[in-house]
Amino acid sequence: MYIMYKKIIKPILFLFSPDFVHNFIAGAGRFVQAIPPVRWLLRAWWRYDNRVLQQRILDVDFVNPVGLSAGFDKNVQLTPLIESVGFGFETAGSVTLAPRRGNPRPWFYRLPKSGSLVVNAGMANLGLVKLAPRIRRNARKLRGMPLSISVAVVAKSKKETCEGAIIDAKNAVLYIIQHNLAQMIEINISCPNVGGVPFAEPRMLDKLLTVLDKLERDMPFFVKMPYMENMKHFDMLLRVISRHNIQGVTVANLIKERDNLHLSDPLPETVRGGLSGIPTRAHNVEMIRHAYQFYGDRLIIIGVGGIFSAQDAYEKIRAGASLVALVTGMIFEGPQVVGRINRELVALLQKDGFHTISEAVGADYKKRAKKSTKSSQKPLQKM
Repeated sequence: MYIMYKKIIKPILFLFSPDFVHNFIAGAGRFVQAIPPVRWLLRAWWRYDNRVLQQRILDVDFVNPVGLSAGFDKNVQLTPLIESVGFGFETAGSVTLAPRRGNPRPWFYRLPKSGSLVVNAGMANLGLVKLAPRIRRNARKLRGMPLSISVAVVAKSKKETCEGAIIDAKNAVLYIIQHNLAQMIEINISCPNVGGVPFAEPRMLDKLLTVLDKLERDMPFFVKMPYMENMKHFDMLLRVISRHNIQGVTVANLIKERDNLHLSDPLPETVRGGLSGIPTRAHNVEMIRHAYQFYGDRLIIIGVGGIFSAQDAYEKIRAGASLVALVTGMIFEGPQVVGRINRELVALLQKDGFHTISEAVGADYKKRAKKSTKSSQKPLQKM
């Protein structure tokens, strides 16, 4: 099936605009997932489950660590299909309480040689009030896959204040909690295609989280972190988050700045949006490594960005991510890549002597720390 996708299906799909393909897959997916025998066949063909990959994190059970990142299933309409093809969890959205139209089309631009998409969708979604019945219907078809809903913290318009955006986000989060729509909530402060990102500043982030702290809930909150070259700024945000009732971070979002990018495709200046995929891979690992080293005892990390293979996922896990998530890798490699990643992850764990996925989380840092301790305990040589 992998060869068929790479040699036949993908070349045909890539003849069409990415906006058309995205809409086509969403429509076809809704039809396919409505047929129980088809869901069963997809599970049989593509899913790979192994006890080694199971984790219980923040009282939520994950059958494997590979999830679908926010940005693909914007209107939370494909959860049964996403579980069937092999994902261990899904982050849907980002959503808002009321409908948003998003940016003018086109929303996507392919960089095939660079393994990247330029995303400029904005916050287009139907709104939680309309989505809620669909979410509940689809939940009955699931076999236990956790759902996280990403809530966008963005102003409705240029005239709206940050205080208004905080109120909107609080009401959306409260709606999810009161209607029991998800097992986790992601607070997206970092969308790079809606203009400014004021909540990526420590003072404004603190104001937002102070409001969310007051909400009663029994589900974990994650903060979707922006892609940041400036690690000091990144650390300042993590420091703020660690002081609030936040259980984890998703590291990290799309690349907004293009000055230092080395792409294999031409990227016209007229194409707006943030870059996904391979260009984000290396630096996101460094951000995960930093977050785990200094906040790993306080925050669970979901690693995203440029996951096309088991080795890509494993690198993020060893850097400190308990869970990983992808979108672009599925688009370029096909949906069967999820099962392949999980199967090969088991082999990588066994090769390194790990009996569970949890043992591998942060292994690179633990190894360095162990060496450092041994070095410091060496007896002094006689002069």
